[in-house]
Amino acid sequence: MIRDNNPDVLSEINEKLNSILLRLDQLDGQVVGLDERFHEVLARWTHYREDLTGDHDEMHRGIAEELNSFVSQKLLRLAYMRSRATLSGLTRRQTAQLMSSLCVAYLGPAETDLIRVRRMLKARKGDECWQAAGQAALQAKKILAAARVRGAEFSWDYACDEGFPLDEEIQQVWSNCDPASDVSFVVVPGYVADGERYLLQQVFTETAEAGAEA
Repeated sequence: MIRDNNPDVLSEINEKLNSILLRLDQLDGQVVGLDERFHEVLARWTHYREDLTGDHDEMHRGIAEELNSFVSQKLLRLAYMRSRATLSGLTRRQTAQLMSSLCVAYLGPAETDLIRVRRMLKARKGDECWQAAGQAALQAKKILAAARVRGAEFSWDYACDEGFPLDEEIQQVWSNCDPASDVSFVVVPGYVADGERYLLQQVFTETAEAGAEA
């Protein structure tokens, strides 16, 4: 935790953070462009390869990895931007709860409700967070649309037994939560298709909640 309230030090830190975020935006734009080309080519290739219709494992692994990358990069960045905009920052639990809400908003079957998301992030029209939320919605839409073109059918698993120990067959702890502590709630849902689990749930645990203010 930063305890030095010197305006010059805080200004220097903010400048460095803004520089890093700007570079991330530039890299994100390049990656999104490559993703679009990849999805277009792969969708056409899968459509004309009849011998691939019975083999879904590789397809689902690829989609699950891409969505996991989206969550761990785009959505986590939005959560950190929201935390940075508060005077004292979000606690670990608050960040996890925000991530959970963002997953529901961006990964659902319906198109992302950007008005609701931007209110959640307390973004101001035209600011960095406002724009980043819109870019994330476009990327999520492209990933999920490409999955539908490829015939992928899957579901998100949010179900968990709160207050019980971690079930390592379907769960892993989120961030640096304690795996020995009881589950509090699901942060990132599991990805399930054809009875197989391609992504484990990421869950928040009670010890992390207790130590969030530390």
